[in-house]
Amino acid sequence: MIDAENVTSTSLNNSLNTVKLLSHTTLLEFFFRHVYLLLLVVIGCIGNGFVIIVFGQRALRTTIASMGSNMSVYPFLFYMAISDTIYLSILFCLWLSNYINILHRPVVCQLTLYLTYVCNFISAYYTVSFTAQRLFAVVKPFRVSHVLSWYRSRCLALFIICIACLIYSYLPFLIGIVNGQCFSLKHLRWINELMDIVDCFVVFLIPYISIIVMNAIILISLRRMKQNPREFLFRNHSQLNQIREITRRSASRKMTKLLLAVSTSYLIICAPYASIHTWRLLYGHKTFETKLIRLLEKYFHSIYQISFAINFYIYILFDSKFRRELKRLFMKLKINICHCFRHSSFYDNENSLNPNRSSNCEQFQLMDRTSPSTILTTSGFVFGFKYK
Repeated sequence: MIDAENVTSTSLNNSLNTVKLLSHTTLLEFFFRHVYLLLLVVIGCIGNGFVIIVFGQRALRTTIASMGSNMSVYPFLFYMAISDTIYLSILFCLWLSNYINILHRPVVCQLTLYLTYVCNFISAYYTVSFTAQRLFAVVKPFRVSHVLSWYRSRCLALFIICIACLIYSYLPFLIGIVNGQCFSLKHLRWINELMDIVDCFVVFLIPYISIIVMNAIILISLRRMKQNPREFLFRNHSQLNQIREITRRSASRKMTKLLLAVSTSYLIICAPYASIHTWRLLYGHKTFETKLIRLLEKYFHSIYQISFAINFYIYILFDSKFRRELKRLFMKLKINICHCFRHSSFYDNENSLNPNRSSNCEQFQLMDRTSPSTILTTSGFVFGFKYK
């Protein structure tokens, strides 16, 4: 009788633990599917939008071109923000598919999956590219101005986009609607599985090893430069102005710290998903592919998606020039809103005296376009005064 009671109590406890585990899993899945995705999309799109506006300004591009190698990485950061925004837009469609069937349709299915792979490739190799640029700037500081430039960086960034689009051009032919879901076609599934393994090496393994090695060399070089500053500063360089060289090196160190923070955060955020995804593709046969492995891969993939939304906040922390440009953008927007409301109230008062006169801010903007002291920015976001 006692044994029967013990067995009964043990089975009840096990069933209660199972129910609790299922409830926690359900809550976690609900959070990631309905709350987390939306928050990530909103926060990431706002940040990337500001990055695109700041780095897309004509005045900033002129400054970059004149300052040379220290700012030559900005084209990568600009195009990366655009790529990350496209990826976050796909995540928004994924969140919206919880309520409306958007993704699981012909053409949309192939297009969104194709863009997802392309954005993953761009994010990885842009990080490799600007890390390689910083490595060259640290190891060969006296030749950097002859090699690195804004124009070359822009050409390389566009070349990487073209390569990504070509590499994954096969993907739309392997994907379709299977049983109402966006999935690989059954008779071509073996090709898709093989290409996923290749993609894992191309997007995760090669960039990871490259970034880790380059970051290690950069840190070692910076430490040596800190221990022997005069040797690295004035060696074969006596003909240059010392104050100018010290200023340039200070700007270069700040840029190096910023890019080290970006690349290191990319490694940390992506490492869990990259590890478990690679292990599952290489060794995850049906006997090893348990429910826990699939669940961990799913949650680690959700963490990996943070890398497409976090760069703006890293720039704010580590890039003083970005903070200044962002502050100037807000001040410019504030000034123009004040002008808009002030002139709107003025025209409202005039309209009370003269009913036939228009009284809105649009009339003020149309009048102001003829003035040479104001311009309309190409982004369509801000109305403001021309930079002096």
